[in-house]
Amino acid sequence: MKQDGRAVSEWADGWKVAFGSMAGFVLASTYTFGFGAFIQPLEEEFGWSRGDISIGLSVITLTGALISPFMGMLVDRFGPRRLGVPGALMFAAGFSTLALTTGNIWVWWGLWFLLTFAFVFTQPLIWSTAIASTFDRQRGLAFAVAMCGNGLASTLAPPLSTWAIATFGWRLAFPTIGLTVGLTVFPILYFFLHSGADKARADPARPLHAREAERPTPALYGMTAHRAFRSLVFAKLALVAFLFTFAAVGIVPNLIPILTSYGLSRAEAAAIAGVAGFSSIIGRLATGALLDRLNPNIVAGSIVLLPIGSCLLLLGWPGDLMVAILAAVVMGFSLGAEVDVVAFQTARQFGTARYGTIFGVITGIWSAAIASGPFVANRIYDITGSYELALKIFIPMFAMTSVLLLSLGRPPEFEPVETH
Repeated sequence: MKQDGRAVSEWADGWKVAFGSMAGFVLASTYTFGFGAFIQPLEEEFGWSRGDISIGLSVITLTGALISPFMGMLVDRFGPRRLGVPGALMFAAGFSTLALTTGNIWVWWGLWFLLTFAFVFTQPLIWSTAIASTFDRQRGLAFAVAMCGNGLASTLAPPLSTWAIATFGWRLAFPTIGLTVGLTVFPILYFFLHSGADKARADPARPLHAREAERPTPALYGMTAHRAFRSLVFAKLALVAFLFTFAAVGIVPNLIPILTSYGLSRAEAAAIAGVAGFSSIIGRLATGALLDRLNPNIVAGSIVLLPIGSCLLLLGWPGDLMVAILAAVVMGFSLGAEVDVVAFQTARQFGTARYGTIFGVITGIWSAAIASGPFVANRIYDITGSYELALKIFIPMFAMTSVLLLSLGRPPEFEPVETH
């Protein structure tokens, strides 16, 4: 009963943070899930290869990977709110500038490089830090609720992008998406994103017990970043983040071009991509609830195996509409599992005192995977004329991710620490 009371108290105090973080994850995901819709129009207008077009996404994520550790330290220093709230406006402005693309491929890549400086203010580490520092007993479910923003983005971004391109053309579609998403999310973040990390750092001169008494959420606690980086658990989580993300983003953002390569129409492919996003919302909530109640290692190790089924379905029945829908549903159920699971396990294994710094490094590794996964998948298409080889390569990556997660041990015991 005492634990149930604490859980209820956490939600009474923290539901706004979960809702605000959900909006933040929409920002963090729109880049990725809306990208696939622009591949064919750019290919047709400029004659660029799909691999070269995908380098744009690689540029922003690789540059973000280099900046992420530094951003993690800034989150630990200033809290998520001071960085995340202006991130919405930066997204609206930055994404709109892609409309300035010319026939010079270097301009396309350069605009994505400039967009990096908006992207780093919307990264998952900002919203994950807000959740980790606000929830304890119901942290898994809180992560799941927040990361439903990823599911919303994957549900809405493909059809929104496809509609905007069909209605206004690909060039005006960029500001249409940027302004719609950015200006919608900004007031949500402004009024709701007041996390435990922000409160703990609002007045660091006050005693820890005095700050802690004002809210039901736990004090900041955990090991130093240096100790975490030297641990085998960190190496496993970093490899999990890279392998699963590399394979997942090689498939999900490319669902539209993958399905159209099998003979489905763009409208059908966009609708199926939206199905994956809707399925991911259900999967996230179920996974989050299970992480709080069962052995997190077993839950995590099981959920990351589901995309193998999607790959096998797409390989076994290419072009079949119903099979494609089933593959999208199965894929969607585990979509973003690396975010939910790795964010949860980072807080569980290392604590929250230096969560931003530790998760910032993992986010950098993540970003490297996001940069390379779509590029490799599309380069394979350019060379072979098919995505089949890419799907076959991704299967063992999902399997290895499961093995790593199942091998994680129990977390150490932590004591509350003062923030500086």
